[in-house]
Order: sequence, then structure tokens, then C-alpha cells
Amino acid sequence: MKKTFFILIFALLPFTLFAAPFGLKMGMTIDEISEQCEEEPSFVKDDVYLVKPKKSHPLFSYYAVYVSEKTGLYQIRAISDSVTCNKYGAEIQNAFNSVKDRIAKTYGKPRIIDKVDSNSSFKENNYWFYSLQQGARQLSAIWGEKTSLADNLETVALDCVADTDFLSYEKAHLVL
Repeated sequence: MKKTFFILIFALLPFTLFAAPFGLKMGMTIDEISEQCEEEPSFVKDDVYLVKPKKSHPLFSYYAVYVSEKTGLYQIRAISDSVTCNKYGAEIQNAFNSVKDRIAKTYGKPRIIDKVDSNSSFKENNYWFYSLQQGARQLSAIWGEKTSLADNLETVALDCVADTDFLSYEKAHLVL
């Protein structure tokens, strides 16, 4: 009986490792993360490493993991390629809604924050992207504030972020 139990545990272990986002689980060491990546993690600063997970999502091109020596992996950030937007921000809003709906299938309905600062002079829809670029607008989805999430996650957040670089005018990214 014990032998069957151990075989079952070791047979299911790989599925639990890949059940988490991008094949990464909270608490993993940098060595464990390295095993789940196509290349060695690249140290950036403090606890931050750039990684290329084997289990990536086609929309996201850049991945950063935050790994503490004491607690292991405590944060994952995935960043999309640039999305070129019109002044209404339709393209980034469509990408946001598509990803949000996919994530909702796993983690349930999120809290949506879609607001523009009350003192902004760019409240109208034809200034949607400009207000995002100026930091006066926020479009986010947040899971896990009042519920527990699968994969041992505390919170999942999806944000729209506009480039502020003059050469990247009308470009935005999704950050998960």
C-alpha cells in the first residue's frame, strides 16, 4: 500500500509543478525556477531576475521573477510586447479584455478599476490613451482581494501601462 501511495505522489508531482502560472510556483528557489526556464535566469538587481519560462504565454514576451533567499519566489511579472493604440486606446482595451476573460476562467470574476482622475482635463473618450499615458487613467483587473486563489497565489493583477517615451508615442503594454 505504501509503495502505491509513493508512486502516486511522484506521478502527480510534475502536474503540480506545472499547474501554477508559467510553470512557476510561489516559494521556488532560483535553481528550481531555472529548471522551468529555457535559459538561465538573468540577475537584474535586488531580488529581480529576468526569465524565459518554458511554459510562457504568446502575448507576453518579458518575464521578471522576484526571489528572496528566505521565502523563494514571491512575485511574477509578465509584460506584453508593445500594442500600438489610437487615441481611444481601443487596441490595448481589447487586449486587456481578452486576457482578463481568460484569467477569469481560472480565478473567477475580478474587481475592475476603470477610472480617470477627477481633476484631469482628459476625461473624454477621445483622450482615453492620452490620459493613460499621462498617468491620469487606470485600467486594471484584480483577483484575490476577498477570495483565495488557486496555485497558492495571494493576488493576480492585470494592468494597462502606456509608454511615456517620446519615441514610443501611442504604445502600451499589458502587465500581469
